[in-house]
Amino acid sequence: MHSFRFSVPLAARSLLCAFSCIALTASCAYSPSTTLPETDTQALQKAKSVDATSQITTSWWKVFEVAELAPVMKTLESQNLTLNQAEQRVKRAQFLLAQVNAGDVPTITARTSGRSGRDLDSGRSSHSTSGGLGLSYDADIWGTRDAQQRSRQLGIDTAQYQFTDALLDTQALFINTLLEQISLQSRLSIAMQNVEISEALLNLVQIRFEEGDTSGIEVSQQRNTLISAQSEVLRLSNSLTLNERALTVLLGNESMQFNTPEQKALLSLSLTDFSLPEVAPALSAEVLKQRPDVQLAIAQFKQADLAFYEASVAGLLGMNLSADIGVSDLLDLAQGWTLGAAISSAATLFDGGRLEAAEKAAKTDVDLAILQYQQTVLSAIEALLNSQTNLVFNKQNYRYALASLENNQQLYRLADIRYKAGDTDFLNLLNAQRSFFSARQSVISNYQAVLSSVIATYRESAGADITSS
Repeated sequence: MHSFRFSVPLAARSLLCAFSCIALTASCAYSPSTTLPETDTQALQKAKSVDATSQITTSWWKVFEVAELAPVMKTLESQNLTLNQAEQRVKRAQFLLAQVNAGDVPTITARTSGRSGRDLDSGRSSHSTSGGLGLSYDADIWGTRDAQQRSRQLGIDTAQYQFTDALLDTQALFINTLLEQISLQSRLSIAMQNVEISEALLNLVQIRFEEGDTSGIEVSQQRNTLISAQSEVLRLSNSLTLNERALTVLLGNESMQFNTPEQKALLSLSLTDFSLPEVAPALSAEVLKQRPDVQLAIAQFKQADLAFYEASVAGLLGMNLSADIGVSDLLDLAQGWTLGAAISSAATLFDGGRLEAAEKAAKTDVDLAILQYQQTVLSAIEALLNSQTNLVFNKQNYRYALASLENNQQLYRLADIRYKAGDTDFLNLLNAQRSFFSARQSVISNYQAVLSSVIATYRESAGADITSS
């Protein structure tokens, strides 16, 4: 058994000196270069407001009190392809952070080599082997890696905000599409009733024409009414098929059909199964700040500022530390050992203005991010106020639709009685019939509009609890 010894005072002193340099320069780190301007939210504060919880929630749809929605909304969140993509972006951002964090520890490499040769003149053969371990570390003198780590963490936050925003969008889209499906079913039912009544009325007019009590013009008018009603049934049936297909796509059903009893149960709902919550008349600035798009704009501003810092220190003096231990013969470990340590540093002295231009471009990105934030907040305030305005409008319009239905129903009943008694002409009955069925359709459409306005209000408030207490 052979033994081996080697001395390392020089290498140790080199490494000690290098790490001392790191300790002296470690205080250089990123600090924000600017801050976001305060945004005027007086437009929200002027209106009377009730207390509202500003916390984001993705279960806001429970305000409609429709139990059949619960299992389907879970399926939507787990199977919707848009949401699945957003989840993958979150995972990717996490991997990018782990990649940057790996720079905090030294890189260790191993190497081996072997060679065999033969001298053709002398016939002698030679064999050699060698191996070694290397260690390398880039010192984060100016806090560049710290800035990159912060930026990658913000990348995770950004991906999460995008996922939440996509989830709220998808939930709102699904429920709106479901409401359209239910509305189409109701309107189709009314249209089919309209066809039946139009056919009966056509038969009545035909009999009176044969008896000489009416003209052929009235027969043709009623036949046109029947054809129009049949065309409406065809149009609504087609829309119903397309809309149902859109629902299955949102649920990720490749069969383009509802696959489970829970999904099929949605088709038996009516618009009146959806409760109308009392929504707060105005929202607070705190609700505004919790919106995913606003949080996303803030995160993107911070990322731009971090990128500006990285550009500002690019080209400054850097430091790389390395150490190496090797052996010249792997078959004889008792001798041939070497140990080395090195420190290197480099800085850019002249590059034709490339780094300066990159720094100015990064500063411009910061300015753009500030403008984007201001635009996002302004658009968010507009969307919040518009959703409330539309809700008030649609509620009042629905009341008018109910009043119109009641009036037209009475008008149609009286016109029918008078026509059969011969007290009025057919044109009055025809107009009353059209007005009555139009009013029935209008009630359905207006109630759907009210529900959609509630959805929009919750969507624009990021699912915050905005119900009146």
